[in-house]
Amino acid sequence: MEKIINRKNKQDKILSVAYSIVLNVFKRRISTRTSQTSRTYKYLSLISSDKAKCNDLVQNVLRFTVYLDPWINKNKKGRLRIELLCLLRLALIDILIRNVRQKTVLKKYSDLAASTERTRYSKDQLRYLIHLAYSQLENKLLNPKFFFETNLRKTLVSQYCLEDVKKMEKIFSEPPLIDLYLRKRASKKNYLKQFKGSSSVSPSHLRLIQNVSLMETKGYREGDWWVQSLAASLPVKMAPMSYKGKTVLDVCCAPGGKSFQLADRGAILTSIDKSEKRLRLMRESLSRLNFDFDVKYIDVFDYEPKKMFDIILLDPPCTATGTIGKNPDLQFLDPLENLSELIKIQQKMLERCSHWLKENGLMIYSVCSLLK
Repeated sequence: MEKIINRKNKQDKILSVAYSIVLNVFKRRISTRTSQTSRTYKYLSLISSDKAKCNDLVQNVLRFTVYLDPWINKNKKGRLRIELLCLLRLALIDILIRNVRQKTVLKKYSDLAASTERTRYSKDQLRYLIHLAYSQLENKLLNPKFFFETNLRKTLVSQYCLEDVKKMEKIFSEPPLIDLYLRKRASKKNYLKQFKGSSSVSPSHLRLIQNVSLMETKGYREGDWWVQSLAASLPVKMAPMSYKGKTVLDVCCAPGGKSFQLADRGAILTSIDKSEKRLRLMRESLSRLNFDFDVKYIDVFDYEPKKMFDIILLDPPCTATGTIGKNPDLQFLDPLENLSELIKIQQKMLERCSHWLKENGLMIYSVCSLLK
């Protein structure tokens, strides 16, 4: 973490934490999730409302960086250190998205720049670009959009086409909405009334269009629903057979959304995963939802089942590029770098799991990746 050299200046705590997280992504290739769970970067010390504001600032920077950087490079005066570049990205989000007053932006970013070693002599350039952004904003010359990182965009265009990639970018320009998966026993009408303005996007899903405290809403403690995107639910929904009474194995199951779907549809379920941390979250949800099935903390390559399965759902490690909408840092963490190794692991998992299928059994293979 960059050393603070002027401790007399009282910093905007939310901005300081957001700056540390953004700098980690672009300078150290550390994910936002890793930064948020580390005590080093102070995110854990924020109160809940401040965490939400910090997340909003960071997510918008990561979503619109590819659009904003050409404007910065066009208007900069001289070389920009990565530290100053990250400050400017944050400032532009405050200006363009959050509509913060010019006086406030100038003060809090000047203070932060003055208090860190690598930006203290760059205040003039920082202030110049902030003034310029406000001037051009008034003329409506800046309108942030999401664009894929250059190398990833080239790969996607080669696999799909430019028009399809532009459609993806348009979708990712908007913050992801929250989808709730409703159990069969839940009454959809009651929940549509509770979440005003929300919509039904499938027979089992509600899409929320406003921020709400999910833990305090009706149905949470009763275990009537869980958070799961419509897209993530499709692998279970697409099977051409009923799950009721079928023996099913869910491999790489945590955090549990697909397992909960399978249990709700009457499967005789076994779920395995090698991540103890993710399984801990899954068990908390399992207790709330009051499902009863076998959850095992074990690597698929160490697992030796005592029975064969009618259906196996395999959701192996992947680049996760399909989740860039809610995890925009992923595209800056070299998602293509480990692609060859991931494909090898996926192939090994498929081969191993195939030996546990009954005759005429079904393998459902799914990844949250955009890459073919």
